[in-house]
Amino acid sequence: MKYRFLSILSLCVSMTLFSGCKDYLAQAPLDAPATGEFFNNQNEMNGALTALYRSAYWNTGNTPYQSMMDGWTDLALLRGLDLGEGNIDVYNAHAQNIWTFAYATIQRANTMIEGMEKGKGNVPAATYNRLQAEARVLRAYAYFYLAFMFGDAPLLTKPLSPEEFYTQTRTSKAEIIKFIYDELDAASSVLAWAPADYGRVSKAVALGLKARTALYNKEYQVAANASKQIIDGAGLSLNPNFGDLFTRTGQLSNAGKEIMFHVLHSEADANSITYLPLGSISRSAGGQSGRFPQQRLVDMFEAKDGKRIDESTVYDPSKPSRNRDLRLKYTVALPGDTIRMNLQTLVYTIYQNTTSFRNTDGSWITRTNADFDNAFGPGKSGVGLLHAKYTLTEENAFTSRVGFILMRYAEILLLYAEAKIELNQVDDSVINAINQVRQRAKQPVVEAEVRTSPTKLRQLIRRERVAELAMEGFRWFDIRRYGIGELVMPQKIVGVPKTATTLAAPPTFTSSAAHDLNNIPVYNNSESQRFMREQRYWYPRLELLPVPQTERDINPKLTQNPNW
Repeated sequence: MKYRFLSILSLCVSMTLFSGCKDYLAQAPLDAPATGEFFNNQNEMNGALTALYRSAYWNTGNTPYQSMMDGWTDLALLRGLDLGEGNIDVYNAHAQNIWTFAYATIQRANTMIEGMEKGKGNVPAATYNRLQAEARVLRAYAYFYLAFMFGDAPLLTKPLSPEEFYTQTRTSKAEIIKFIYDELDAASSVLAWAPADYGRVSKAVALGLKARTALYNKEYQVAANASKQIIDGAGLSLNPNFGDLFTRTGQLSNAGKEIMFHVLHSEADANSITYLPLGSISRSAGGQSGRFPQQRLVDMFEAKDGKRIDESTVYDPSKPSRNRDLRLKYTVALPGDTIRMNLQTLVYTIYQNTTSFRNTDGSWITRTNADFDNAFGPGKSGVGLLHAKYTLTEENAFTSRVGFILMRYAEILLLYAEAKIELNQVDDSVINAINQVRQRAKQPVVEAEVRTSPTKLRQLIRRERVAELAMEGFRWFDIRRYGIGELVMPQKIVGVPKTATTLAAPPTFTSSAAHDLNNIPVYNNSESQRFMREQRYWYPRLELLPVPQTERDINPKLTQNPNW
């Protein structure tokens, strides 16, 4: 004991000679953020930015949140009753999760942007500016979701002290959108067209987010200008093979550099996996099939002649997979399709208790079909359909690393075309943008009679957004900006015919001018012939999510959205 006392005394005396024991024992105050002592050099700034990127990958159960959002719309459904049914309250878990995810990203961005000023002199100016710009894009990305899902929200641009947590009020949506524009303008002036490293945001992503924000806010000139900058300057093109976008192998090669920003999974980390395919693939292929398409999604795909199925001369309702836009088979699996999921090839069906599986030598064998009667399968729990997008990847579904795409070039082309159509500025560049997307899918180019009709162009571009972008998290927003919630959401969810021999009547698309414009199929003449799920409802308050009640309990200064 005497030896230990002398050693401590000796250490303190030695340190006094240099800086004094008082300096040695000085600590940052425990009631202040510890990160104030961080960000002294480039390595520390990079570490903070890596943590910020991780916070921008909004996951639930190892599944990207955006991948579920179409399940809240008229295109898809989730196994259990969920947000899309309309019967939610201010304690809804999705509203809470999205609010929490967004502010976690904002908090990390604010902490990094403020904290890195301390080490500014220790980092090359160009590097410092780039790191800061990337953080600003990710912060703007979080505010995009807050603005369009909640409307007004607290606008935080610096770390909060503890006493400030309980005093924040909501900033108007208009101010938040102005902030997003300003942030993205500043970031895009710094960032290069190509990302600094694989998976990082770039000038193209910053401008793409600005264009998306402007389109959703109906500021069409802003959207057109930002998207045109990408088209003219980024050097991007479309992957020639649509299906490759949604496989691990295709994403790694990223032909045409179409994928601009997506969730990354590292081979170096055994835990860096996604259950995105697992949650959707066939029960017979070993999947969990907890998310399903609706029949409406299937019927919004054109026939091969470029016509909607109610206008086509080549569409055959008895063989709905044939003569269709090729994007359909990479988006939805229909009964009778041969599919490859979870490293197995089989004929997908819900109509019999056995089906065909292909052996490794190419021969076929008959086995039990779990999609037929499993209580959680596509027939009993869904409406007879399976997701194909993100499920046809050549991976074990339990260890998949396919990345969910957050932005790609096809969206930019369609975004540009839609903005110009709304501005009544249709020219060759608009038609070329649409044709690039359509021709990749081997669909006919825009017809002359469509080009000269603003209504038909709007109808076409809205149909293209569904065919190209279904299950990528856009439909929830499109329903609201088109003002069609009351048309598409209050419905009985329908699916495929009840039996293999039933020929269900095709839907109608012309119940009203708005149904026709928005390509909305109606099944009044065939509901009794089809698989059915729940009745859904729509109320005006569903234009926005409720501000989570738990947040309002913590901070009573937060107001609530109308009618919640």
